[in-house]
Amino acid sequence: MQTEGLAAVFSTDFLPYSQTFIYDEVRSHERYAVDVFCKQRLNTNRFPYDDTFQPGGNLGRLFYENMAYWPAFDRILSEKRHDLIHAHFGTGAVYALPYVRKYKYPFIVTFWGNDVGALLGSQRRKPSRWRYVLAAPRIMEAADLMLCVSQELCDFVAELSGRPEAVRLYHQGVDLSMFTPGLKPEFTPGLDSELKPGPASSKEVRLILIGRFTEKKGHKYALQAFERVLKDGRNAKLVLVGTGPLLAECSRFVSRHGMNDSVIFAGTLTHEETARELARSQIALVPSVVARDQDREGSPTVIREASSSGLPVIGTIHAGIPEIIEDGRTGFLVPERDVSALSDRMITLINDTEMRDAFGRAGRRKMENEFDLKKQVAVLERHYDSVRQMHETA
Repeated sequence: MQTEGLAAVFSTDFLPYSQTFIYDEVRSHERYAVDVFCKQRLNTNRFPYDDTFQPGGNLGRLFYENMAYWPAFDRILSEKRHDLIHAHFGTGAVYALPYVRKYKYPFIVTFWGNDVGALLGSQRRKPSRWRYVLAAPRIMEAADLMLCVSQELCDFVAELSGRPEAVRLYHQGVDLSMFTPGLKPEFTPGLDSELKPGPASSKEVRLILIGRFTEKKGHKYALQAFERVLKDGRNAKLVLVGTGPLLAECSRFVSRHGMNDSVIFAGTLTHEETARELARSQIALVPSVVARDQDREGSPTVIREASSSGLPVIGTIHAGIPEIIEDGRTGFLVPERDVSALSDRMITLINDTEMRDAFGRAGRRKMENEFDLKKQVAVLERHYDSVRQMHETA
């Protein structure tokens, strides 16, 4: 493939399962080759990518983590002379900043949600955040362009940086080829025996919630609402995909309220397994909230994946969710923590097959028109072009 430029992408770890969207983006470039620089290489079998650099051994990672510098990275960046540096998450920009300042590279930072929340609430006082909190003003000053995945994040970053002219809204794309509307294949990941049977009967409606068990994902509100759905006599199952610190608490809630036969804890699934489980489902839930420490979403990837799969999505009026879900057309929007509204919308969609199908078709069309991965990466590459041009004419 003939490329027009070389980008250095900085990501703290490359790559946890929860950041598949970064992997998809990196691999979808057409005009730019990409080298990835990270503190730690994770899940290499799941995310194979040859052009990745990391410090050597545990001592190397410790040095890099504490000094935000690695001599081999310096040498590679000096020799290869990349055309720009692109940091994913403000936290990843901490490690890119020394090389940006030393070599005067054009610099882009993408803010995804939690990295902005870390500058707003009690997370600022966490020992693990001190380096980022201290570096954030310098990162925002050095960045030629700050991309934010929701308008809410744009507003926050514009205010925090004092540089609204350098902030742009950027909607990440979804690989539409991964998700097929209307396909209901048998799903046997081997992680949960309850997932092994074939497609649910036409009478049973399958709802799905995908995300780490953390406060901002709103699992407890989904479970409270689903309990009301069951008490209303609806024939439904809820599949929870993911793991995290609040998993045990949610599991106890399910047991206490006698929902063990209706709630499936699927654990961590691969991207392909998640796509197949979406294909077996009829409704997706994204009940996100602003956590007590100001942790928040940016623009949840799962909405794009569910809509690409032809599912109606019930989400909250939170962060960038209303920019993806069109209320009454591709799904429903409800206030954060409003269990009554959430359960009412669940029951509405469970009862109305035609509405589910119409919302699902509209959602797929919206993804094709506005969130196609190839189109969005082309937008990103134009941003790459613009920061290069800024430096060439400066």
